[in-house]
Amino acid sequence: MAKRSRSILFLTSCYDVWGGSEELWSGAAVELHKRGHRVLCSRSKRGGDWRKHPRWEKLRAQGLEIGGFTVPMLLRAVPDAVLLFWKPLAFFLYGLGNRWLCFRLRRLRPDLVVIAQGNTYDAMYSVELPLIAHQAAKPFVLVCQKNTETEWPNDDLRERYRGHFSRAEKIYFVSEHNLDVARMQLGLPLAHGEVLRNPFCVATHEPLPWPPAQDGILRLACVARLYADEKGQDILLQVLSRPKWRERPVEVSFYGSGSHAAGLEGMAEFFGLKNVRFRGFSDDIATVWRDHHALVLPSRAEGLPLAQVEAMICGRVPIVCPAGGAGEILEDNVTGFVASASTVDALDEAMERAWARRDEWAGIGRKASESVWRYFPRDPCAAFADKLEALLC
Repeated sequence: MAKRSRSILFLTSCYDVWGGSEELWSGAAVELHKRGHRVLCSRSKRGGDWRKHPRWEKLRAQGLEIGGFTVPMLLRAVPDAVLLFWKPLAFFLYGLGNRWLCFRLRRLRPDLVVIAQGNTYDAMYSVELPLIAHQAAKPFVLVCQKNTETEWPNDDLRERYRGHFSRAEKIYFVSEHNLDVARMQLGLPLAHGEVLRNPFCVATHEPLPWPPAQDGILRLACVARLYADEKGQDILLQVLSRPKWRERPVEVSFYGSGSHAAGLEGMAEFFGLKNVRFRGFSDDIATVWRDHHALVLPSRAEGLPLAQVEAMICGRVPIVCPAGGAGEILEDNVTGFVASASTVDALDEAMERAWARRDEWAGIGRKASESVWRYFPRDPCAAFADKLEALLC
């Protein structure tokens, strides 16, 4: 018996027009469209003419309905400004905005609303998307791509967020760590919380050939957005500034772009590091791993880093700090090396353990590649589509 076609609205609250956190929901949206469902996709935040971004245009070309639920800037800016000097009026304006958004949401007539967040609570600032869905009597799920112990909601917001999370049909996190942090922050068991996996951006499912060490130099890559607050490249640069790492035949390439690019390059120059290269952004990750032996990821905050997953798939050695779910898919000293904390000394210790076993790296990389499939489905977007389809039955 054929499955009944349903209508699903994917609503992203990501601040950027497109980011890594968009890959999971967009892939699931395309899969559900292929299965015969009506799929609508929109941003709750404006960002210039976002519909002309190549990734949004690609979704439209694939047959998805784009737009229909952006939140006008005035609905955010005016109440936020009024809140500074007259709270009752601000809350009245928030209420009016919510009623208008509820009306728009009802007109779209979705059977399910998927609220995709770059963090854990960013769909609940100013315009509270879970509240809109609830008031419009539309079932919704939350996708939470990152959480950290350093970003707690204040007590007033916490009570509101507890309601939003309790009313969701499901809450999806990308690591057990992130789910556990949300449980502690909200004081809720979140029995309807689940862990799912993000899609990866390498075509291979097998280890790449092991690269030779040209001139005896081991090449490490740090693949991450250049945003030290979360990705911690400054931690790695401090490790590399220590005398032993200056003297060893090791080269570290930083791949990525971001708002701290100049600051990190300046830090490397300040330390006088000769074995560091800033390579910019690369969308061909397999090429990166054809030339490098290990990943070093000094993150302070993560969901579950895809750079690590991709390095493991390609058969490279991961050396990581334990942010988010980074340590959940590694067996320390077997399939990689996990620091005890996101600090300079802890990362140095993990890198030292890796260095002592550098002659075994090719074998460790093979084990990492074999082990990653215990944690990841071959097609994470299809797996997410299965979960959403099950809610629609």
